[in-house]
Amino acid sequence: MADFDDLYRELGRKIRQARERQGQKLSQGALAQRLGISRASMVNIEAGRQHAPLHLLWQIAELLGSDLTLLIPSRDELLATSTTVELEKTMMKQIEDFAKGDSARIKLLTGFASKLNATIETPRADRKSHEQRKPRS
Repeated sequence: MADFDDLYRELGRKIRQARERQGQKLSQGALAQRLGISRASMVNIEAGRQHAPLHLLWQIAELLGSDLTLLIPSRDELLATSTTVELEKTMMKQIEDFAKGDSARIKLLTGFASKLNATIETPRADRKSHEQRKPRS
């Protein structure tokens, strides 16, 4: 079975970009409310973790003033986003030792490690750390 994670991540990225291009800076919550879904669902759709059904994608495109075909990533866009991340020499050595010369296993493990490395979110400067946030009441 094909791995569609990259497809949904790129679709979510394009939805987020289209939403942020709205003149009034449409929030995830406001868009979710108009769609009749939770804000958490909208967050997960934009992150590629939730796979929205076609009718919902159609509604999203309509509310964002976009054509649905412009939100769906092309093969070229998917290939550009799935570039392999350079792994550290020690990680490569561990993979090679574990694979015991099996080139198919090395390729599989380096691909997995690269994908995992690429998806780890680095802290953004505009976000407060967990300790800096006010507790919810």
